[in-house]
Amino acid sequence: MKIQHKITAISSFLFGIVFLVTSVIIYMAFYQSSKNIFFQELSRTAKISAMFYLERDELSQKGFQPIQDAFYNLSTDEQVSIFDENGKIAFNTKHQQGDWSGKLNATKEQGSINFRENDTYYHGLYYKDNQGDFVVVVKATNPFIQSQKKKLLIILIISFCIGMFVLILLTSWLSKLAYKPVRNIIRQVNTLNLNKTPLQLSYENSHDELEELFEAFNSLLNEIEATYSQQKNFVDFSSHELKTPLASIINQLEISLQRKRTQEDYIKTNKIVLQDAQQLQAILENLLVLSSLNRTVKTKQNIRIDEVIWSVIEKLSIYYPSELFKVDLNISPENFELLILKGNEALLYMAFYNIIENAVKFSEEKPVNIQLFQHQSQLHINVIDKGIGIEPEDLMKINQPFYRANNALAFKGSGLGMSIALKIFQLHDIQHSIKSIPRKQTQISLTFPNIIKKD
Repeated sequence: MKIQHKITAISSFLFGIVFLVTSVIIYMAFYQSSKNIFFQELSRTAKISAMFYLERDELSQKGFQPIQDAFYNLSTDEQVSIFDENGKIAFNTKHQQGDWSGKLNATKEQGSINFRENDTYYHGLYYKDNQGDFVVVVKATNPFIQSQKKKLLIILIISFCIGMFVLILLTSWLSKLAYKPVRNIIRQVNTLNLNKTPLQLSYENSHDELEELFEAFNSLLNEIEATYSQQKNFVDFSSHELKTPLASIINQLEISLQRKRTQEDYIKTNKIVLQDAQQLQAILENLLVLSSLNRTVKTKQNIRIDEVIWSVIEKLSIYYPSELFKVDLNISPENFELLILKGNEALLYMAFYNIIENAVKFSEEKPVNIQLFQHQSQLHINVIDKGIGIEPEDLMKINQPFYRANNALAFKGSGLGMSIALKIFQLHDIQHSIKSIPRKQTQISLTFPNIIKKD
């Protein structure tokens, strides 16, 4: 059963139960109220009858006249019997049959009683007079109550049927309307294609739980799209980039096996093969890092950006002179909290290592300036080198994996370092910009988020 049908069925069932209970309460309240009113009428009749029979000798004709008029105006459907203290009938509008001893005793004990037998109503009144103690019993049927009960029952049944019919229609329409965004999303999900981008669902802003669900689903689709793109790029990049070192290794080995060579030739061949194998290993490691960025960035902790940079410089100082690294920390101690970022330390270390290594590698032994400063409550970092620079047409493609500018082909590298670094910065909400003047300088500017999260 579909959810909208379940909503209709459950809502209708609950309303039916509520309406049924309400109808029973209304019916019982009406019936009880009608009985009380009728018993009050019987009580009035009993008092008038007692006064008419027992007070005649104590009142003047003028004082007795209103009682007499009231008695003669009583309903003819009401039967009055007055019993003396011995239980014998002293006055009777109509002969009463049966044993009344139990009811008479109860009336004497309680002063007055109301009771009903089938559709006949009785009221007993204990009346003390100078002539003795008497019990007045009034008996009557009330066809009006019975007819009103039937009419009310019919009205409630008809109202229940009409109400249920209208409710089912309204609930079905409302559930269909409420479920419309879900059906829309289902249609979109059924037509999703991983080869088409963007992989997103469109929906109206409803500011409710459904919008939160769709946002979460779109977030999941973003991860799926990124993962699929990385897997596809991994296959494309690996098939393209691994071909060159593998072909070189195969070629060197084939040449070395064609004829006997001297030990020097074998050493030379082994060095070439080793270099190609090392290049192959570096490409594979970078590909693996690139394919797992979205998963590893979820592991975050508070880290100091300046400490990461000093660690990178310490590592690079093994391969490059330490005097090539110029660090300018222009942040006052009271604002050192700007240096704290919640992120993945290993990935940020890799990103800074790649951009600083590129800077010093292409600087042609000129100093690399690393500036850390504050602007509008945000941390900014500039990495500036005075090296070969980047041509404008190459700058547009710098974030593409394996892309290498023409003026960088003479330098060792795979073309993955910068694309990995920029991807890591993007995953940490670090904005970047690159400006370059060919054969003069290149500047990478980083702007960190201004939301500082602490444990």
